[in-house]
Amino acid sequence: MPHAITALILAGPCQADAVDRWDLVPVPLRGDLTLFHLTHSYTAYWQAKLGIGGYFERPANASELLFPTEKIIGVVAAEITARPAPTFAVVVTEYFAGAGGQAAVVSVDGGPISPVDNINSALRVLGVVAAQGSDEFDTVGLSGHRSTPDYLDRYVDLCEDLGVFPA
Repeated sequence: MPHAITALILAGPCQADAVDRWDLVPVPLRGDLTLFHLTHSYTAYWQAKLGIGGYFERPANASELLFPTEKIIGVVAAEITARPAPTFAVVVTEYFAGAGGQAAVVSVDGGPISPVDNINSALRVLGVVAAQGSDEFDTVGLSGHRSTPDYLDRYVDLCEDLGVFPA
């Protein structure tokens, strides 16, 4: 069964009004974490729409993945958490029939958004401790979220309307 998601993961409480402003849908995970599905078109659109520039380093192991690197993700995380210096992770998976890959970045207390080895490493930064006989990915329930929701598809057209074409 395929597994292909791109998501922002935050620890702690989220501000419902900010979630609505950013057109996101919170998905509760175990361990006081919340997942927000993203797409590269979503982040490119908001970055262009708000005129916020800058990109962070793409993880080296993301060469075959469509990994969003727009710095707008840090702005989104700060507003949703109501913390000017949030800790968050961005994770991408793309697996089909056992082949594929994953990549992740983290920002700790508003610091640089930096690549980590894998999604389990990112989850450890967010405070996740693997349950006995499991890894962090399964402990928080990420294996149950296998695809990006269709509601984000509209950002492809919104990017085109703005003349933004994500790389």
